[in-house]
Amino acid sequence: MKTRVISALVGLLVLCAVLCLFDTIVLDVAVTVLSVIAVYEMINAVGLAKNKSFMAFCAGFAALFSTAYYQSFSSIGGYVELIFAILVLLFALSNHNEFKVTDAAFAFFFVIMIPKAFATLLLFRNYGEPVSYFLVFLSLAVAWLNDTCAYFSGYFFGKRKLCPEISPKKTVEGAIGGVFGDVILCCVLALIFIKVTGYAVNWISFVIFLPVGAVVAIFGDLCASIIKRQFGIKDYGKIMPGHGGIMDRFDSWIFVAPVLYLWNIYFPFIL
Repeated sequence: MKTRVISALVGLLVLCAVLCLFDTIVLDVAVTVLSVIAVYEMINAVGLAKNKSFMAFCAGFAALFSTAYYQSFSSIGGYVELIFAILVLLFALSNHNEFKVTDAAFAFFFVIMIPKAFATLLLFRNYGEPVSYFLVFLSLAVAWLNDTCAYFSGYFFGKRKLCPEISPKKTVEGAIGGVFGDVILCCVLALIFIKVTGYAVNWISFVIFLPVGAVVAIFGDLCASIIKRQFGIKDYGKIMPGHGGIMDRFDSWIFVAPVLYLWNIYFPFIL
């Protein structure tokens, strides 16, 4: 527990340091680093990291899709993805004895999805302060507070298993408590935002989004769990002692952040 708490505190300090330099290249570098590490963890989890050249190839494209994609290639993004897909399939053809088509599908999915999710931070930055900060903290809160509230709800009230074959410790009561706790605490966060900045919030859109975001967080966590269970691993990495890897901490966030961004485009709650 001590290691877990210290690791969490260090992680929060690093996060705060990056957010203090939100409008600088530091954020771009952080997004790139997070993307590359997360992609490595996922590719390693499915057993594809043994081929060093393929791993370097995936890491390079992960970096491209994280920051350069949104800054320089947004208008031709589909073509860049097509090129990556063709190159992955060419690698599968040239290494067909040890590299399966399903491996190519895993690589394509991870290298495209994960960096784009982390690059949502760059999209949040376009809103400008203080809205950009609020959206970042809200995305983290929806993902992480849901997990925390679900843990305590499940610990005290959990009886019925939610998905015993995927995540044995999760309960229906924990999931419900996680959603309700998430909604309440995020509303408190919104009230603080209003008090400090003077901005208004469209409470109808905001309150509807919160349970949706909480359910998306649960979905993301279960998706990460099923990959770990099917490939027989406990954690995706060891970069955060007591917590695991980057994907162990951001597995639900990479689903929540894009949904939050899209929601705020079509049903804006910052006025």
